[in-house]
Parts: sequence; C-alpha cells; structure tokens
Amino acid sequence: MEKKYKLLLVIRWPVGGIRTFIRYVYRNFDFRRYNFTIIAPDLPELRILLSDLDGLDVLYVFLDKNPSSISFFRAVSKTIINGKFDLIHAHGFTAGICSLLGSVLTRTPHIMTLHEVLIDDQFVGFRGYCKNEALSLLLPFIDVIHLVSHDARENLLAYFGVLKVFKNKLFVIPNGIEVKRFLNTDKRDLRKELVLPKKSFLIGFLGRFMPAKGFKYLVNALDILYKEYKLPKKPVVLAFGEGAFIREERQCVREKGLDESVCFMPFIPDVASTLKGLDVVVMPSLWEACGLVAIETMVSGVPLIGTDCIGLREVLKNTPATIVPMKDSHALADALMREMRDPSQSKAILFREEAARRFDVKRQSKEMERMILGMVE
Repeated sequence: MEKKYKLLLVIRWPVGGIRTFIRYVYRNFDFRRYNFTIIAPDLPELRILLSDLDGLDVLYVFLDKNPSSISFFRAVSKTIINGKFDLIHAHGFTAGICSLLGSVLTRTPHIMTLHEVLIDDQFVGFRGYCKNEALSLLLPFIDVIHLVSHDARENLLAYFGVLKVFKNKLFVIPNGIEVKRFLNTDKRDLRKELVLPKKSFLIGFLGRFMPAKGFKYLVNALDILYKEYKLPKKPVVLAFGEGAFIREERQCVREKGLDESVCFMPFIPDVASTLKGLDVVVMPSLWEACGLVAIETMVSGVPLIGTDCIGLREVLKNTPATIVPMKDSHALADALMREMRDPSQSKAILFREEAARRFDVKRQSKEMERMILGMVE
C-alpha cells in the first residue's frame, strides 16, 4: 500500500481565487495518497470550500474570523511543529511568511502559491521600505514559489531582485478550471428570474468589490452609455460578489442615478449556469495574478470584455475577447455598445472548445502534483 502524505494548506484569506484554486487543483489529485489539513479563519467562504472538497480526507484547524498577523503566525507555527507534515502549501504572502519558521525548524518542504501581484502602494515610505527588505531576506528560504502566470513571475522579480539569484525556486503553473462544469451546465434564465424586459442587455461583473477589480469604471461606462449613445437595448449590470468596498460601490451607483440599471446579486459559489445567462462579462480590472473569471467565461462560450492589465492580458492573448485599456470608461462603453449592436457570441461559442483544451485544470493539477511528489519523495 502506498504511503499517505500529510499536506498542510495554510490560508490567510480563503476567498475568491484562492478558494477556487484549491477546489479546482486538489480535487484532481489522487485522493487515496493524501491527508489534507487546512488552517484558516472560520469564514463563510471556507465552509463553501470544505463542501467543495467533500470526499477528500480533510481536517480543519479553526481560527478566529480575523486573526492578527501575530496570532496567525503562532497558530500556524504550532500546527506545523506538532503536526509532522510531509509538505506545507501556503497560499499568499502572509501565509507563506507565517509558515516559514515552522517549516525551517521541522525541515518540512514548503511551497508558497501567490494569487496576487505587487503594486507600488504596498512599499511606500519607511514602513514600506522595511517590508521590502524583510521579504527580500525571507523569501529565499521558501523551497518553491509557485506563480499562476508569467506576468506574476515578472512582477515578483521586479520587486524582489534578490530572487533572480534563486530562479530555480520559481515555478509558473498557470491557472486552470474544471472545464466540464462550464461546458455542460444549463443556462440560468436571469431575465425571467429578475423580471427584466426581453430587450435588456445583461452585463455580468463577477468578483470581489475591491479597487483592483475596477467596478467603478464599469459603472462610469454604463453612465456614459445612457448619456451619450442611442441604445438599441437597455443595458443592465448584474454584479455578483461581495467585499469590503461594496457599500462605496452601491453609493456610487446611487449618486449616478443608476439604481434601476445595476443589480447587486448575492454571492454564488458555482457560477457556471449564471455565466451562460449573461450577454457579456466585463472584467475592468487594474491588475490580476491570472484571472479565473475570464477563463470560466471563455470556456462557457460567453463574450468577454477585459482590460490590458497585468495577468489578465496574458489570459486574453490570442482569444476572441475584447481588450480595452484599463481605467478607460469611454473605451469600455464603446466596446459594450459594439457588443450590443453586433454580438460576438458566435465567436465565443466557436472558441470554447479551444478554451477548454487550453485551460483544463487537469493538466495544471498534474504538474502541481508532480512537483509536490518530487519534494516529498
């Protein structure tokens, strides 16, 4: 009988792309070979993740909903030292750094997957300088740093030049998804569900309400459509998500008098059928590590408009998706108007089989499992 390996997943924020990544990647592992332990804050999204991982051998270490960095570090270190794990897989910078002491003391192999990119605002002033210096010192002690796109890799090297000496530690395994779910699911009838007119044009926004997702630029584009264009249909934005800035986004919509044209929808853990009920998905992002929503949209055969920001541009390259400059609401409004007048759905449907081949998570999952087995064996 093959040995079962004990894997510790360290997660500071079990939301968005991190939760989706874990669901997609680990569900494709040979579950007979692994015991998983997850240490993470007790948030609603984590409950969804545990449901997604049903059938796997998973233990959960409960933490407070919003632990301080010190308490998170202590809990992670204690779990590693007492747990006798074969490998630690940390998700994000905070989780990776907080796992470092325990991994070094116990000589446990340590992978850190980065689901974010770095920006200048994170390293402003003396405090930012100290943070950069500290990370430059600590990051080389991590055995493997996994990046979800080539853009994310170049971004990391731009901020931490010391890692150029340790390039053998950096691995790019791009994100993927469970393609069957998005190819075969039935369409959700959002017009009927929301009692919208047949001539409405449904614009989807799926993601957390945070500045990086650029929702305000979509709201501005909608405002431009109503003020400057003769519209063949009534554009309606359906925003699915949650996040710290949802109150501000709602206020922005009210101030522009767009309450009847923007619907804030409840968070949905499984977006496949919802995507197919939309006329177009918009990603007005300012930066992405990779952009799972874009991948899910293209595999669903739904038209997509995205920005040329870091990470997202890599996903949209050589696809039928429309690419607009980031922070440019007029360009976004023009793209939406073209989609209303001349829908690109037929192109999106033709491309979905290619998208499924390109972004099937089974390939990425095999690469990740091969890397993990190489480290633990």
